[in-house]
Amino acid sequence: MSGFPRTARAALAIVAAAVLAAVVARGQAPDSSRLSRESRASDWRTLVGGPGPENAPLRDVGGVPSIGANDLARLIDATKFWHGGPRKLVLRVTRHRIQFTIDNPFVLVDERTVLLAHPVRSVGGELQIPAEIVSRLPDDPQLPRLVIDSEGSRVYRVPASGIVGSPRVNVEGGVTRIVFPVDRPDEVVVATRSRPYFRIRFSGFFAGAIPRQLPPGALVDSMHTVRTASGSAFELRVARGAAGFRLESDPDRRRVTVVLRDQAGADLESFAPDPPPGRRMVRAIVLDPGHGGADAGVVVEGVKEKDLTLALAHQLQHELQQRLRVRVVLTRTDDQAVSAAERAERANRARADLVISLHMDGFPGSRARGGTVYCAPATVGSAEGEAGEGIVLLPWRDVALRHAVLAREAAEHVASALELRSLGPTRLREFLVMPLLGVDAPGIMLECATLTAEADRKRLSNPEGIRVLAATIAEGVAAFERGEP
Repeated sequence: MSGFPRTARAALAIVAAAVLAAVVARGQAPDSSRLSRESRASDWRTLVGGPGPENAPLRDVGGVPSIGANDLARLIDATKFWHGGPRKLVLRVTRHRIQFTIDNPFVLVDERTVLLAHPVRSVGGELQIPAEIVSRLPDDPQLPRLVIDSEGSRVYRVPASGIVGSPRVNVEGGVTRIVFPVDRPDEVVVATRSRPYFRIRFSGFFAGAIPRQLPPGALVDSMHTVRTASGSAFELRVARGAAGFRLESDPDRRRVTVVLRDQAGADLESFAPDPPPGRRMVRAIVLDPGHGGADAGVVVEGVKEKDLTLALAHQLQHELQQRLRVRVVLTRTDDQAVSAAERAERANRARADLVISLHMDGFPGSRARGGTVYCAPATVGSAEGEAGEGIVLLPWRDVALRHAVLAREAAEHVASALELRSLGPTRLREFLVMPLLGVDAPGIMLECATLTAEADRKRLSNPEGIRVLAATIAEGVAAFERGEP
């Protein structure tokens, strides 16, 4: 069976439950908003926007956590056979046979006998099986995997995306390593790389617990979970002493490590520039639907980029006005051709506080999917430089560079929102692209999806897909307006 060994998963659940019990005993309610060296214990039910993986409750039967035989059969897709004479229940799943007997701790699993710590009981006409059976099922990749949540209250069937275990934090010298056990290391992405709110997203569901205390000298001040539409995500508050980070993926050992170091190095990625604190003054937003007129943009199976960007702009205008007290201006409101210079001029005439250029991507012959957010590189203009000495003269076409720090912040928020809603993968690139030339405001160009990817194309070919995308972008913009790093 892939993933963690059965014994490791059982130990994980026991340790996680003990951590949670310690929190309750101390009378400290978990608080995801507190930024300190104490972080809450959490299981994946706090992370998902929907019902999450299929699950069943554990019941207390004479002081023994137990799962009903009907629930167990449902979770592992087994067929039930009851033998009244010897009072035996047989579950058949794939090529396996699991036999339970009332008031007997011995379970026959295929040709081997498993001794449970407590006997199987009958309550209300249904067999109640001790929860330890979860770690004693056959080791077979074709059999659904089960895990117990960190509270020890429910059994979950692990989805195809796998699970994420309890992170471990190790400190050695000026290096901090945060190790995440994970079934799919290749699907882990950094959603936001700012120090105050460093976010990392996993496709799998979190089945562990967050450490309540971090080691002395750690380059991370706190860690907690954040909500995501699917999978799980973690938010770290990285210490100011961290010079950079690196994401190490180890598929063989099924783990991903976030490495933080107090000394810069060529092997490290830099954190996002720190923007000035406080709320952003966002009174006017300009939406720039890409292409138009004779320029259809990317066209795949009759789906045209110019139509999608215009539909998205109208929906995004509505979503932004629902969330913010802001004036929203479109550079085009119908199927017309508008030059790049005219788009920039319209944005500047509107005195935009934020410009969002909307596009769709396409890569023939590629398996690429998801989107990309572009913003001006922060080589000119910074939180300190804007109030620094002297005057920086920029060519008209490069004027967006002086807003690069705020543009990067807006790009981080939108990219993070897309990732956490599972509309990615989303890449962030610092590059002054053509739609941002001459724009005298913080601006981003958003390649919202890849039309050559069938899943992306189908998602955006219906109004609900456009609505969800617009709502997600608006959530990112609202977070930017609040000044959340």
